[in-house]
Amino acid sequence: MAYFHFDSFDVSRASRMVQIPNDPIAKLMYYLDIVCTLVEYKDHSLDRLRNYSNYKNLSDNEVRVLYITCAALDPDELIGKVMFEDEDGDVIGASLNRIYDVSQVRHKLLVVNSIFIAGRNRDVQKVMFYRPEWLKTYYIQPMLTFTVAIEQQKRRQAINDLLDFFIN
Repeated sequence: MAYFHFDSFDVSRASRMVQIPNDPIAKLMYYLDIVCTLVEYKDHSLDRLRNYSNYKNLSDNEVRVLYITCAALDPDELIGKVMFEDEDGDVIGASLNRIYDVSQVRHKLLVVNSIFIAGRNRDVQKVMFYRPEWLKTYYIQPMLTFTVAIEQQKRRQAINDLLDFFIN
């Protein structure tokens, strides 16, 4: 449940300007970092997957784990709870997204205290307002890129298995 009522902006932002490399891996790492910032997610095993400036250092296995983790943290489960669309920029201005501390917006925005995500109940720490382009750039397009790559890999493997069957 979410209720918006902004008469004045007496809240301070918790977000900062960042530069995200133009790479689907880096973009998904950034998405994961945002989600972990919004909800209490202090699993240190994800630290490497959140460090988007070092996206080139991930192993193939870590990239697969990143893809699966981001799929489990689908924005459909977060929208209206910790992520709120602001298509007109009434809250975020010209930015693609902005993050606010929950304690700073609680009097103007009804926000859930916790959210059930990835099989666990997690405390909500911050909320994010975003333009639709943000979601498209940092989640939808990178996930599609990986989905297509995975499907191509499966097809190649199936063809190789078939060839091996007929050759042997």
